[in-house]
Amino acid sequence: MFHTAAERTSGQPAQPHHVLGALPQPLLVLLPDRRLFFANASAGHLLDQGLGQVRAGHLMSLGQLNAQRLADMLALAAGGTSSRIGLWFTPGLDTGWLHAAPLAPAIAIASDWPEGSVLLAVHLDQPALTQAARIDALTRQCRLSQAERHVLLLLADGEPVEATSKHLGLCVSTVRSHVRNLLGKTQAPSLMQLLRWTGSASALPH
Repeated sequence: MFHTAAERTSGQPAQPHHVLGALPQPLLVLLPDRRLFFANASAGHLLDQGLGQVRAGHLMSLGQLNAQRLADMLALAAGGTSSRIGLWFTPGLDTGWLHAAPLAPAIAIASDWPEGSVLLAVHLDQPALTQAARIDALTRQCRLSQAERHVLLLLADGEPVEATSKHLGLCVSTVRSHVRNLLGKTQAPSLMQLLRWTGSASALPH
């Protein structure tokens, strides 16, 4: 069973988990098998809102990320490689980033957490991140092809599918195929949500 910051007892010397618990940013500590040891108050609030799911002490989902995607990120972090990926939260279309990094051994020891623990940090709403920067980040994180990136750039700028196909010299069916690939690779539930995340206020292209 994992503990939230609110469940920690007071009157004790400040421990790392107390410091993490006091931070406003949602933070979680897990093992690569998604076993959850700690969630601070902000992360607990996200889970209470249904924006993530915990079952049998394991994190099953967070935003659009399913158990497998989470496990992949955790495994990378446990191996020493930090990573981040875009997050979408339905139904409100809130957006942000999820950052996974190895938990510092000193913090793990002081907090009595297992070796190999991973720190997940949720960064909500980064309005300073430009549309182009978000698309470039998606291209790297989700391994989008250059054709998929070009399609996304045009759609995010408000171009309909037909105009995008003409601009790129592609058949409409090819553009739609790229859109399907984009949704699959980014795990966005809809093109509208993907475009909203990249910063477009345009309607869903037809």
